[in-house]
Amino acid sequence: MARTLFSKNRIEKLKEEIGSKEPVKIKIDLIDSPKFHDRTYVSSLEIEELSKNIEKFGLIEPIVVREKENGRYERIAGYRRLEAVKKLGWEEIPAVILDVDEKTAIALMLSENIHREKLSDFDKMYSVLQYLEIYLGMNEKEIKSFFQRWVNKKTDRVKSEYTEEEINLMKEIEEILRQFKIKSWRTFWEMMKLLTVDERVKEAVKKYGWKYTIAIEVNKLRDKPKEMEKLIKEIIEKDLGYSQVKEKVREVLGKEKQVNPFSSISKKLSKKYHKLPEDKKQKIDELMQEIDKLLSSS
Repeated sequence: MARTLFSKNRIEKLKEEIGSKEPVKIKIDLIDSPKFHDRTYVSSLEIEELSKNIEKFGLIEPIVVREKENGRYERIAGYRRLEAVKKLGWEEIPAVILDVDEKTAIALMLSENIHREKLSDFDKMYSVLQYLEIYLGMNEKEIKSFFQRWVNKKTDRVKSEYTEEEINLMKEIEEILRQFKIKSWRTFWEMMKLLTVDERVKEAVKKYGWKYTIAIEVNKLRDKPKEMEKLIKEIIEKDLGYSQVKEKVREVLGKEKQVNPFSSISKKLSKKYHKLPEDKKQKIDELMQEIDKLLSSS
């Protein structure tokens, strides 16, 4: 069965509907958080300031929910507003109720967040990943596995062609990524590395809005916790950019490389030696004998 991608026009019409629909008051204790990923970090200070603003001027914009079968509601948009009025002790909140399915609700939530709020790269990546799970009918592990196979074939790690099914699936994925303003599948593949970075790095991405590129660089120091901690602190204090972070990581790792300058050559030899023609093998053997003599005489 063919999948139907949510329509950008459909999302725009829903936004118009939200603006024109009369909000109704619903009980706050009947509102559930969405099952899909919403956000990972909002400061308590931000909620406190919004709460004071609402207390002074009132709630200017209603939240958006969808009605569930059991008489309860699921929040689509308005996390901060909802948390702020809870602090004020409100029992009800004005809400626009939409008649939409879960997939459309996720698409609308992502569209609202991307255009109106500064999502961290982790929030953006994980939200889109969850949309892909629902849209494709695949779990996180299966999506990551598909990307890995695609990368392997792209880089000739596996000598096989893309199947028609794989090509069509990637086209669908790229269409979704374009709608959520992610440049390409390569960008998303890199962003997914945020799933496995050190927890301290992940927390910094969520809290300070680091770009995924900076996080990936810092994570190269995960086996050097002291150096990583020092760099994280320096990035926060000095607001270092990607190029500066990359250079500092290179400096730390470069010290290791100086200890063993032949590590990369050794890896290449182990992979390619048996494939070389005999004359090149002979030259390498002679060089290795010379190196062995030098080491033995020192």
